[in-house]
Amino acid sequence: MKVKSSRIFRPGNRFLVPYLAFLSAFAPISTDMYLPALPSMAENLGTSNELVSASISMFMLVFAFSMLAWGSLSDRYGRRPALFAGALIYIISSVGIAFCNSIMPLLSWRCVQAVGSGAATSLSMAIVKDIMKGDRMEKVISLMQATLIIAPLTAPVLGGWVLALVSWRGIFWCLALCGLFAMLGVFCLAETAPKSRTASIAATFARMGVVLGKKEFLKPLLLFSAMSMPFMSYLATSSFIFQDGFGVSAQAYSLFFAFNACSSLMGPLSHLYLLRHLPRNTVICAHLALMSAAGIMLLVLGGKGPWFFALLFAPICYCGSALRPPSTMLMMQSIKGDNGIVASLINCGGLLFGSLSMFIAALAIWPNPILAVGCIAATVSGICLVFWLKIKKDY
Repeated sequence: MKVKSSRIFRPGNRFLVPYLAFLSAFAPISTDMYLPALPSMAENLGTSNELVSASISMFMLVFAFSMLAWGSLSDRYGRRPALFAGALIYIISSVGIAFCNSIMPLLSWRCVQAVGSGAATSLSMAIVKDIMKGDRMEKVISLMQATLIIAPLTAPVLGGWVLALVSWRGIFWCLALCGLFAMLGVFCLAETAPKSRTASIAATFARMGVVLGKKEFLKPLLLFSAMSMPFMSYLATSSFIFQDGFGVSAQAYSLFFAFNACSSLMGPLSHLYLLRHLPRNTVICAHLALMSAAGIMLLVLGGKGPWFFALLFAPICYCGSALRPPSTMLMMQSIKGDNGIVASLINCGGLLFGSLSMFIAALAIWPNPILAVGCIAATVSGICLVFWLKIKKDY
C-alpha cells in the first residue's frame, strides 16, 4: 500500500522502522524493567512474592486481550487515533502505579497499563503489514524481533540502576516517559490504514471470527503461540530463581538476565542467514528439537548454580527468538487484508499461551521454579515439534 504524507514517520522514511521497533517493545519494557525490583516491591508494599509476581501475569493476560480490541478498532478508525489513545492510557496508568502504597491498587493500575501497552505492540505490526510485503517485510520483522530482545537485554539493567539510585517507583516514572515518547511520535506518523473503513465496529470485530476460521492461519498460530511458554515461564520466575534461590544481588541478576537476552538476540540475526542455506522446515524442526533437549538438561543440571542455569537456558532463548520471524511471516502471508486483526491475533496468541505458562510455573505443585521452567520447556517444545512434523507439508 502506498501512503503519501509529509510526516516524518511515513513509508520509506528511515525513521519509521526504528519508531515501529520501539512500539513493538512496549511489553518487554513494561515487564522487564522492574523485574529486579520484585523482591523489594514485595517488602515495601507488605505483600507476598506471589502477589507481586501476579503483576506480571495479569499484565500479560490483559495485554493479550487488549490487542484484539486495538487491532479491530484501528481497522475501523485508523492507526493514529488508536495509538494516541493507547499512549495516553499508558502514561496515566504508569504515573498511578508510581503512587501506589499497597498491592491491590498496583495490580489494578497494571491492568490499565496493559490496555495502553497493547495499542503500541499490535499497531506496530499492523502498520508493517499495511505498507510492506515479501523480503522487505521479513527483514523489518527480524529487526523488530531483535528490538524485542534488546529491550529485555537493557531494561533489567536500567531498572537495577534506577532501583539502586531511587526506588522501584522511579522505574514506573521512566515507563511514563516511554509512553510520552510514543504519544509524541503519533503526531509525526502517517496514517497507513486503508481509507475505505465503512464497516460498523460490530462487523469489524466479527471479522476476527472469519480470520480464525481459516485453518491455514489457525494451525501455525496455535503452534507458534505455544512456543512463547518457555521464555514467559522464565520471565515470571527468574528473579526468584537467581535472587532467592542462588542468592545473587538484584544488579547481578539483571546481568544474568541480560546474558540470556543476548542469546535471544542471536536468533533473529541468524535467521536470514540460515534460511539462505537451509530449507525452512529443517530450520524450524532443528530449533524445536534443540529447545526440548535444553529443557531436559535444565531439569538435570539447572539447579547447580546461576551460571549452569543461565547457560542451559541460553539455547531456549536463542531458538525461541529464531522461530519468531519465519512463523510471523508464515501467518501474515496466509491472510489477505484484515491487517489490524491479523497482527493483534499473532501477538495475542503468544501472550495468552505465555500467561498460561506463568500461571503454571507459579503453582505450588513445583518443588522449585527451576523444575517448572525445565518441564515447560521440554514438554511444550516436544509437543510443538510433533505437531509441526504433522502439518509442515501444508506450508
